Amino acid sequence: MLTQVRAILWAQWRTQRNFFLRSHKVGVLFTWFSSLLWYGLWIAGAVGAALLTGGGVRPEILEPVLTSALFFVFFFWQLFPVMLASSGAFLDVKRLLVYPIPPGQLFFLEVALRLSTGLEMLLVLLGASAGLAWNPQVPWWAALPLLLFGAFNLFLASGLKTLLDRMLQRKWVREILVFCFLGIILVPQLVAMKGIPAPVVAQLKKAAVLTWLFPWKAVGHLSSGHAAWGALAILAAWTAGAYWFARSQFARSMRLEEFSALPAGEAAPRRSNGWLERFYRAPALLFPDPLAAVMEKELRLLIRAPRFRLVLLMACTMGQLLWLPIGMRRGAEEGFVTSNYLTLSMSYALLVLSDTLLWNVFGMERGAAQAWFVTPVSLRTVLRAKNLVAGFFLLLCLLIISTIVVVLPVRLTLLQFVESAGVLGVMALLLMAVGNMASVYYPRAVDPGQTWRNTSGGKVQAFMLLVYPVISIPISLAYVARWALDSEAAFFSVLAADLLIAAIVYWVATDSAIEASESQREEMIGTLTASQREGPISLT
Repeated sequence: MLTQVRAILWAQWRTQRNFFLRSHKVGVLFTWFSSLLWYGLWIAGAVGAALLTGGGVRPEILEPVLTSALFFVFFFWQLFPVMLASSGAFLDVKRLLVYPIPPGQLFFLEVALRLSTGLEMLLVLLGASAGLAWNPQVPWWAALPLLLFGAFNLFLASGLKTLLDRMLQRKWVREILVFCFLGIILVPQLVAMKGIPAPVVAQLKKAAVLTWLFPWKAVGHLSSGHAAWGALAILAAWTAGAYWFARSQFARSMRLEEFSALPAGEAAPRRSNGWLERFYRAPALLFPDPLAAVMEKELRLLIRAPRFRLVLLMACTMGQLLWLPIGMRRGAEEGFVTSNYLTLSMSYALLVLSDTLLWNVFGMERGAAQAWFVTPVSLRTVLRAKNLVAGFFLLLCLLIISTIVVVLPVRLTLLQFVESAGVLGVMALLLMAVGNMASVYYPRAVDPGQTWRNTSGGKVQAFMLLVYPVISIPISLAYVARWALDSEAAFFSVLAADLLIAAIVYWVATDSAIEASESQREEMIGTLTASQREGPISLT
């Protein structure tokens, strides 16, 4: 019955094994060490859950603790992967539709892969189940509702992942979801700063009587030793509904038309000849060919990529939301955050955009990047064009954020704008310098159409943890000079020196990247085309 599934898993294991054997040993060791540390912490948490629920804890104390903990499990399992833009291990059904595999087997394999996004919570549930089995104050069956709650989360996570993948293929739905996500982040900060309005508190008190309908409330009641048929019926209904939701969404994803980028019956859009086309061709007005041609190609690629559009939208909005509650506090008019609000917002935007624009400049081209090694266009021209386009989008982001800050109740002066532009210039040049090197030594294929997926490998993430503190040192010196001498002239003098040093570092690093590309050419092309040889199970 499961012969096909075993064949898929065997082929996938061999693919991953061959991939890791060809990988750099340092990167593999870092990945294993970080995973061991992460899951070791959660195993310790599972032991803590077992000690908390075991050892004779009375049911009247156990029920509220379990209810709160299970809500945290639900939140972490369902929403945390979306917040981290992670899909975990997932089944690429498109690669398996040509094989005679029963859909039921594929569905249960997809559900089993949802454990990769909730393995931490499964460990906590197993620890709590062991504690309940050890607790003499509750009956022997008290651990079973926790296992059913785990199945409910598995089914729901599978259905949500499939639904999001399909919805994010449509342009405007993608942007609407991002704004909803931003609202979820902003609301708790505003509540912590301003409190909950009295009318909302009154409505919440009225809605509190319906908490018994939630699955974590039912599981907390059952697992604390109460044999309540109503709670059991609620938990069974939620689990059955989650199963139906996951099964229906998976069946819909099996249809071939669901994988089309366009809705069924909709014709492909005609090539635009309006303002967008003139925008694409604008580099030809300022730069000669082939530099202008490569810049035009890069503009078309980025703007047409759903991943970049979404990241750009988040970069232009998330920074203000993160720092707005602090900047709006009473007495914060002369504080550090308010005085440097634009700089802090833009620093966050640069951090968000770095993975797409700076750290992996050949990632979205994937296998097509090999054309740069056979065409008469030099790699120096290619890197310069990509960096100029990155600088344009960073400047555009600065202008958008500045406009938003002017509207917000945060003071912004011309001097602060110039200061932010100078800090951005230094950071961008240094990150471009390191990014050009990383793009040659640590390239990684990126699917432009995949929105909620992390693309940085373990080596790149470790590299970034080291680079960001280093590049902040020269900028910190400018702020120290302002504080020590109490002079804006001293700040901008040090910043000008930093800008000159960053330009020299960029020039040297780019030359080094070009020289390294000669020896790294085959490895680069092999890595960038690896996504075309992936198995049906992917991990992002």
